[in-house]
Amino acid sequence: MFRSRRKQGSLFSATTLLPEEKRQRLEQTWAWAFRTRALPLIDEGMFRHLYDQEGNGRPNKPVQTLIGLLVLKEMFDLTDEEVLFNLDFNLAYHVALGLEPEETHACQKTLHNFRRRLIQNKADVLVFQSMTDGMIEALGVGVGKQRLDSTHIVSNIARLTRLGLFCETIRVFLSSMKKEFPKEFQSIGSALRDRYLKDDGTATRFGDAASKEARRRLSVCARDVWRLVDQFRGRTGVRELGGYRLLERLLSEQCEIVARPVVGSDGDADLSEPGVPVEVKEPEKVQSDSLQTPHDADATYSGHKGKGYEVQIAETHGNESLPEIITHVEVTRSCDSDDQATVATVEALAERDLQPEELVADTVYGSTANVIACAELGTELVSPTAGTETARASDAEIRKEDFLFAATDKEKTVCPGYRVAIKEERDAARGSIRVYFDGNQCAGCVHRNHCPARPLRDGTRMLHTTLNQVVLGERRFYEQTEDFRERYAQRAGIEATNSELKRRHGLGRLSTRGLTRVRLAVYLKALACNVKRMLKHALSGLRGEEDSGELATEAAR
Repeated sequence: MFRSRRKQGSLFSATTLLPEEKRQRLEQTWAWAFRTRALPLIDEGMFRHLYDQEGNGRPNKPVQTLIGLLVLKEMFDLTDEEVLFNLDFNLAYHVALGLEPEETHACQKTLHNFRRRLIQNKADVLVFQSMTDGMIEALGVGVGKQRLDSTHIVSNIARLTRLGLFCETIRVFLSSMKKEFPKEFQSIGSALRDRYLKDDGTATRFGDAASKEARRRLSVCARDVWRLVDQFRGRTGVRELGGYRLLERLLSEQCEIVARPVVGSDGDADLSEPGVPVEVKEPEKVQSDSLQTPHDADATYSGHKGKGYEVQIAETHGNESLPEIITHVEVTRSCDSDDQATVATVEALAERDLQPEELVADTVYGSTANVIACAELGTELVSPTAGTETARASDAEIRKEDFLFAATDKEKTVCPGYRVAIKEERDAARGSIRVYFDGNQCAGCVHRNHCPARPLRDGTRMLHTTLNQVVLGERRFYEQTEDFRERYAQRAGIEATNSELKRRHGLGRLSTRGLTRVRLAVYLKALACNVKRMLKHALSGLRGEEDSGELATEAAR
């Protein structure tokens, strides 16, 4: 049953029992700043749908307390056990959360169940967005200028070799079979079982092989995967096991079905068993979105960064004395290019009325298509172009990039010889542009023999290009200016934010796995970083800028 937090305080609260001197000192700490600045930003009514509205069950632990506790956990990078210990015995936590003495306790299952409710109802993003939007409004932070970058994270998984992936996936399936279907488990050949599973359920040493032996054992594993999948293909109960579905995925992604059965060769562990029609794929044929570990089926692979996930991060910049706020975070697959996140980020910010006028991002985000799409949404994407500029064959040669194309219908395109176009045709659907010039004027131009505008039968000259080529040429010209270098230099600041999230808030060493749990952890850590910055700003205003170093340590401790 949903219950809001009690608004009326008690005469026996921690703050009222303190001597006046200590109370004044308390008002200079992060705990009081959290209570007065961060706690009011938690709107419990937004999370009413997580609980039964009309039931007569036990009332819930106040949502404000639980969210505040989760934020403090990530702000100080604590485990569940550590944050719950502080809730029981740390006076600063009691003050920060505004708790009465009888409220200063929660069990680990309470935190677990609340996180589960957030995930199941997709309310994890609501926690981040609601409090972040409140901070931006309360602080008056400008969102007109923002920067975007990504950082690689790894969930709580082991980095398996290809052989290790096969062995562990088979072991996971055998362990679930032994527990759920003991009779069917016994029908599996003992030799196959003993290759991967010990009696106590742990892994054998079959996956631990030198490079020369690994290839041979990998082929054995592929044949064993096929045998297990084929043996239980018609068993409805077994096919519903998560371990069996992982075997099927492993078989389709890592193996090829061949016409003739393949038997083990001399020295193979399955030499005495019948051949099966399967072979291991060559590494280059395996896709980057393939299974990386049976313990986190959502993790993918990036040839540049490795296994795991990517976190897209956008934050404000240029606010001078005000703290910069992380406005957007999103977990994406490692196998996907950051190029796909640019427009999605701008659209997500626009939905929350936080769309920037200027977004600074790295080269990979700044494809010409993204620049055009962002401009149509109302955001200027400031990013270097990929590749190199096409070189001239000679100094006299004129390229399409040298024309000054009209930005609006009221303007006219101008050629390098300063001739103004007499007519333009633009096909928005195809993105093509045709510009026509007076042939009589072009006849006297010194560039006429090297001009890309070709003469037509009616005497005019026509230049055909595309919107992509025009925008690319303009960007490459603008990149050479000092104004671009100054604006793009602001992107580097987000690298410090990536490091701050990883080193101070534990983003670099997640204790969870699976996309939904990883997303919740990322949202909470980004929110905790924002809260910490807000508290640091509030405390520096109270004590003076000269204490900023001390305050940074205190707010992050």
